[in-house]
Amino acid sequence: MPSIMTNGIRTHYDIAGRGPAIIFVSGLGGTAAYWQPQVNAFAEDFTVVTYDQRGAGQSDHPAGPYSIETLVDDLQALIAGLELDRPILVGHSTGGAIGQILAARHPQLLAGMVQYASWAKSDMHFNWCFRMRRALLIGSTLEEYVHGSALFLYPPEHIKANAETLSPALLASATRFPARDVVLSRIDAIMAHDASAALPKIQTPTLVMCAQDDILTPPYQSRLLAENIPGAQLKIVPQGGHSFSETETPLFNQITRDFMASLHSPAN
Repeated sequence: MPSIMTNGIRTHYDIAGRGPAIIFVSGLGGTAAYWQPQVNAFAEDFTVVTYDQRGAGQSDHPAGPYSIETLVDDLQALIAGLELDRPILVGHSTGGAIGQILAARHPQLLAGMVQYASWAKSDMHFNWCFRMRRALLIGSTLEEYVHGSALFLYPPEHIKANAETLSPALLASATRFPARDVVLSRIDAIMAHDASAALPKIQTPTLVMCAQDDILTPPYQSRLLAENIPGAQLKIVPQGGHSFSETETPLFNQITRDFMASLHSPAN
């Protein structure tokens, strides 16, 4: 992966394909690798940009504190540094939170936005989930942490059917894990996120989507986003969990492509 200086850190990124730009922004894990099921499919018609966030993957891992606002500044600098012309942002979970603030702050920066399995403001359910993940991270091995976190990401049926390949992948991810303090700081950042005042300011055409069986950011979170982002579309699929771009890849890709096509329709 090439790298570029953005907002005081070295950010690693990847670019594939040609055409209108899409930038995929990952969740808490923060790595470009999350979007592997999407890159080749979208690179047929788009310039696809993925990147490792501050504190994740091959990008710099400075000490905290971290905040969503800092991650927004990083992404804004990356868009400017790569000279992306009004990209479409596809944000998963934390990536969606980053997109909310970026779109509200810079109304003309993005051509469109997908809020996927995201949330606008922490509540007790959200905080309880991440209190458990914090406890796992502090009090157990990294192997137990990544397996425990998987229970929040994937539906039971997916884990049952794919355990033989999923578990080695989780163990491999543990060997590339950032320092625990960095991950804890990233968790603190998402627990502090509150975009309630920002959502009504968003002018970017937005699709909000999630899976009905997402236990980490349940459908009510997506409904709240769609209700408060002017003109937002809402799509809730029957199953797929918090990571349905991975568990239901063809469906996720088609919904996203349909939305992108709508951005170029005469009405838009």
